[in-house]
Amino acid sequence: MSLGRKAGLGPGRVVGCQACGKPVTTHPLAVFAAIPAFLGGFAALRSESLLLGTVCVVCGILVMALVQTFLVPLIKGNA
Repeated sequence: MSLGRKAGLGPGRVVGCQACGKPVTTHPLAVFAAIPAFLGGFAALRSESLLLGTVCVVCGILVMALVQTFLVPLIKGNA
């Protein structure tokens, strides 16, 4: 599975494995990978600078994608 495809995968989304075709998804605790994006958005709302707020959101989304890609395990999905 490509890194981009895994970064976009979540506990509510089931896809077929590219190697074997069986359904896979992420562990249900993967919802917590969104915390950095939430914190980035919160920091953007509190910021008085549009540039700083945008940087906070982009960094939060980037950290979320990295956590999702490299720390969240794949599990068998229900087809």
